[in-house]
Amino acid sequence: MQILFYTKDSPQSFAEGLGTFPDAPKKCPHKNCHIPVKMRKHGFYKRYIINDSFTGVIRIRRYICPMCGRTVSMLPSFCLPYMQYGVTVVIFALWAAMECNSVKYAGTRWSGRPQTLTRRHIYHYRNRIIRNRGHIQFGLNIISPGFIELKQITGDLDWTREFLKVVNDTNPPQFNVKYHSLTGTSFMSLHNTVA
Repeated sequence: MQILFYTKDSPQSFAEGLGTFPDAPKKCPHKNCHIPVKMRKHGFYKRYIINDSFTGVIRIRRYICPMCGRTVSMLPSFCLPYMQYGVTVVIFALWAAMECNSVKYAGTRWSGRPQTLTRRHIYHYRNRIIRNRGHIQFGLNIISPGFIELKQITGDLDWTREFLKVVNDTNPPQFNVKYHSLTGTSFMSLHNTVA
């Protein structure tokens, strides 16, 4: 299980072991456990991240439940669960592709950088958001009733463009954490259910 937390620390500080992690959860978050016992530190693991200002390996803190023995990883807000690209890179690249109606243009903006984001990645991420529209809209309705207006947009590409514009104009890492904490999953995770 992964829990996202908001941080202002840079990915570089987590790579150097200087990033600040939150305290251990006071209750096991795993299904069928939920015992109110403080989890213990259980070391670190390394994770590769490609962000707009950093590309490399960072350290992720793990905690273990002394009752059920399952672990929880604490991911910084700039990470997307199970994806190597950071949330700011994904949101900005998708927004740029949708804004100029050209995935090729957005792909060329990222080529030549150390964190090459190809057109294939952009197409994949865009299609993932379109497929997740129902689940994302469900999460947006929980976050803020103002997002209900997005539900009125009928075309998937128009909806995706408006969604990315709103998230890009706000703070993508904060949105990432808030969405994950309210729904239990990432907005980029594949969801087969429609809310």
